[in-house]
Amino acid sequence: MRPRRLRHALALAALAASAGIAGCSWWPSEGPSAARQDVRRAAGQPSAAPPSPAAGGPQPAAAPQGTPPQARPLLLLTDPAVLAELEAAGLDFGSVLTGAQRAPASLSALSRTAELASIARVLADDLRQIQRADPRSGTSIARHAHRLFDERWLSAEGARFELIGVVNRMDRRPFDASACGETRLVYRLAYAAKTPGGAAGATSAAGASVATPAPAASRLPMTASFELLAPAGDALSCRRLAQAWSRAGALSGPDLVRFLTSLEGPLAPGAADRANLAQLVVNLQSVRWPSTVRPDLGGHAEYVLRAFRWDARAGRYAPLALENTPDVARLSRDPARRERLRAWLSAPENLARLDEGTALLPEEFLATKALSATPHGLARRANRPFRVLFEPRDFAGVDFAGLSRVRSPEGLLRRLDQMTCPGCHQSGSVAGFHLLGQEPPGRVHDALFTLESAHLAGDLPRRQAVVEAIARGAAPDYQVPYPERGDGARGGYGARCGLGDPSFAGWACAEGLVCSAYDAPQEDRATVGVCLPAAPEVGDPCQVGAVVPHADPHRDRAAAAQPGACPLAAVCNTSPVGFPGGMCTSSCVGLPDEGVCGAIAVLDPFNRCLARGSVFTECLSRHVTPAGLRRCSSEAPCREDYVCARTSSGEGACIPPYFLFQLRVDGHAVP
Repeated sequence: MRPRRLRHALALAALAASAGIAGCSWWPSEGPSAARQDVRRAAGQPSAAPPSPAAGGPQPAAAPQGTPPQARPLLLLTDPAVLAELEAAGLDFGSVLTGAQRAPASLSALSRTAELASIARVLADDLRQIQRADPRSGTSIARHAHRLFDERWLSAEGARFELIGVVNRMDRRPFDASACGETRLVYRLAYAAKTPGGAAGATSAAGASVATPAPAASRLPMTASFELLAPAGDALSCRRLAQAWSRAGALSGPDLVRFLTSLEGPLAPGAADRANLAQLVVNLQSVRWPSTVRPDLGGHAEYVLRAFRWDARAGRYAPLALENTPDVARLSRDPARRERLRAWLSAPENLARLDEGTALLPEEFLATKALSATPHGLARRANRPFRVLFEPRDFAGVDFAGLSRVRSPEGLLRRLDQMTCPGCHQSGSVAGFHLLGQEPPGRVHDALFTLESAHLAGDLPRRQAVVEAIARGAAPDYQVPYPERGDGARGGYGARCGLGDPSFAGWACAEGLVCSAYDAPQEDRATVGVCLPAAPEVGDPCQVGAVVPHADPHRDRAAAAQPGACPLAAVCNTSPVGFPGGMCTSSCVGLPDEGVCGAIAVLDPFNRCLARGSVFTECLSRHVTPAGLRRCSSEAPCREDYVCARTSSGEGACIPPYFLFQLRVDGHAVP
């Protein structure tokens, strides 16, 4: 492929006839260790199936007290077949939301219930606030430069929330002493809609077969998670629950479903009752600006973060304060309240809990709504609310002696920001999410290869250690590392690394990589960077400029940067065509080991195709050409702002997340 043509193309998550794209995670690139494979099996990944139980199915009793569990605990259940059975057993979104045994699945019917209607009204008001403040925003890809989430999806006939994960969060026990941690049910918005041509296989009036498009189907960038308290927080009850999760780790298929929902299982009848609901958390991509509108950043997207709790007296779900997320606007207007917050954060007993990652801020400081922004993660001040409220000098007199992680004012502010909702969702995430669900096995177009974020993958060993300790009757270590880099991480490609601040002094890069300041703002360039090769290879950044941040994410910008050097025969695809920080791409001939042949779509014709209302896969098949991209997998992750999408061969290539149709709000069928 000619360099000129490459410069004006977009890498997309799909294959041309012989080329493809795939998925990534955050493990170091040395290859999977036995321990890492065990964690992935415990997390419900479809690698080697666990041994089948004895004929006759599992016994209902928990493991005897004092008996060490024989299997690693189930931490993250993502098997689509098992999840579908759990939905059929009463854990479908509508039933959990309403408390009814048989609630409608379609949002068209469910939206008429008081439960979903109360949530939808709040979210619709959030979207209308965006539209009132931004006349360029709207739902039409042809008429609006800033593409807004279409609120009609929340009441569409073909839309539903599908269960994509069951998450064991016994490690959350320090946040509520009355419970044994949490169990989380994560649902993602999906739809199936007829295209304008009608249903596939239609016939004409004369009876002749008519070739018409298949119904359009996709997931959307919205999740809803029920965070359920595991009741009875005494030591014996928690030990039995940990042993039940360990027993579940040895089961699969129908046996696993039967045990999970049995009287002794973690999802026993009543576990998902609204009486146990700590909160229902919503993460919604509210608006997306394409790179043609924000060329310096490589595009822009915003996410609304909300929490709700059931109000039985009012008969509705009501907004709830977001955990550890300050109300920046209110605190900025109220200097006395801001000073109370600073004093609370500086108190030795609170500093100790912040260092451990188990602190809970008083509700008087908290917001009920937050916004996160991509790309460029924590370089954006919208994702760092504490850095907006405070300067490092505000904590210059704090004594950090005796703390294990927070050893400086900069480290304290970064710790605080990553404990907020926006900071956490922009630390090692997949376009603002930490769990997006497994893809159907045969899907190639618009498919992620890894379903979990780098942060989630890196945190599973810690969660496993907590559950195993509780199951043994031992005292667990509840300390939580910084979300952007887990304890013991070896600093592989794209990992976060220290640039001199004492809080991050131990964050080194693996051999062959150097710690680059990358896109860090000028005032943060001595804190945290990114591990990258000293000389760029295929897939590496080639147009890096420091982000100039602002409290208003619309006013963020990236300092002007000229395209840099790429390997021989490769070219720099720049931010204006959708590659944050630029990315070196090449032809598919003679690729190095870190390269893989993927697909490039030409920007203008592809976007015109979408604007005409054509199906995404149809536009993709007509306007792509092969190109060499960076190879990725669970053991060889992409850098920040890039994801790995599935290839037909099972390999992966790094691409910007919004080249995946399911990770953007625009271009979908009209609900």
